[in-house]
Amino acid sequence: MKKLPLYSLLLLVFAVGCGPSTTSNKINNAEKSQAIVLNATQLADSMKLVEELEVIISGTITDVCQMSGCWLELDMGNGNEVLVTFPEDVFVVPGDAIGKQATVTGLASKVILPVKRLQLQAADEGATEEEINAIVEPVTEYSIAASQVIVK
Repeated sequence: MKKLPLYSLLLLVFAVGCGPSTTSNKINNAEKSQAIVLNATQLADSMKLVEELEVIISGTITDVCQMSGCWLELDMGNGNEVLVTFPEDVFVVPGDAIGKQATVTGLASKVILPVKRLQLQAADEGATEEEINAIVEPVTEYSIAASQVIVK
């Protein structure tokens, strides 16, 4: 019986220490408050001077992974798409989401593919010499590592 108050105190300390943490919510809210809200058509202009950018972006889904819904593409409005991946595979997008609107939160990045790499890739894919020589401009690709996706 003498140890009952000690056990009660230890149980209380353990219960308080294992309670829900508000730190992760504060971090997530802070990240969202620093994210730039864009339409997919504005992504390229917003990333002219940076390679990475926290964004909340909305757009029309043009393609979805039909195997497991592990990625999607959003229309950027200029014939290009932004690839959205789910790094932690914590959610999937239904295969019938093509044509629907989506809002994506995550880290957008851009990669500029040089002409030489594009020419080598074309050669590997069996392009003709004429097709390979026609590649004279680098290509910029955009992607987003999503932490949240909402399909409407």
